[in-house]
Parts: sequence; C-alpha cells; structure tokens
Amino acid sequence: MGQGRFGLKREELTSRVEVVEGDFLNGTPLELRCDAVWTSCSWHYSANHRRPLAEFVDRMQRLVGTGGVFGAEFMMPVERRHHVIEHYTSPERLRRHFHNGWEVLLTLSTDEFTERPHVGRPHEHTHRMGLPIAARTSPRTDRFREKAE
Repeated sequence: MGQGRFGLKREELTSRVEVVEGDFLNGTPLELRCDAVWTSCSWHYSANHRRPLAEFVDRMQRLVGTGGVFGAEFMMPVERRHHVIEHYTSPERLRRHFHNGWEVLLTLSTDEFTERPHVGRPHEHTHRMGLPIAARTSPRTDRFREKAE
C-alpha cells in the first residue's frame, strides 16, 4: 500500500476517496470526472517535456468535474537554463491556461530555497515552488477536445 493510500486509511477517508493510478498523458483521455485533481512536482521532469505544458494542463483539467478543484504544485525557474523550458513556469503564466469556465482561486510561490542532496542530485541545489488552485465553473472548457470535434 502506497503512502497516499496509507494516509487515507489512517484518516478514515478510504470510503470517500478513490485513487486512480495511471498515465493520463498517454492514450485516450479518461472520461472520469473528479471533485479534485492534483499533481505534485511532475511537470518539470524531462520525460514530460515531450508534450507542451498546455496539453498537460488541459488533460488534468478534463478530469475535473464542474465545481471541482484543480491543484498543481510545481518547480519554478531558478537557473538560467530553466527559464527557456516552459514546464518551469509561474502561477502568473499559468493563468492563460484557465479560460472561461475556470476561476483561479489562489496562486502562491516561494522564494528560492536550498535542498539537501538526495537520490539523483548528489549536491545541494536551489528550488522555487509555485502553486495554483482553480475551480471549474462550467462543464464546457476542454479546449483541445473542442478543436478536434
């Protein structure tokens, strides 16, 4: 049992939460509609750079039902090389991905902070974090799906 599910069990939320595992970027978009969709620090991974950030955000948005919440914790640009990679973004730049049918409720960002060495990064390194939280106010907001229809 993963840490997330263990926490759900510990907090007695397993009857109220369904954890769906899978790669929503590959294959047909899921028809699932959720009350909340969240990602934590996944946009900046190089494996996700093969798709535009707009598509990544759109596929997450498609999973959110009307009245549901979209949240994304992500890395912001720090080093010069990060500024040219769209996946290192900012809450302000992300606003353009939330059109009619979405209300951005909160955007946060941190100052730079130093992280200690860990697996894959043997030296101290600097990060900044960002966070938008948005609510879906309309069922018709799927930009890429509308273009395809």
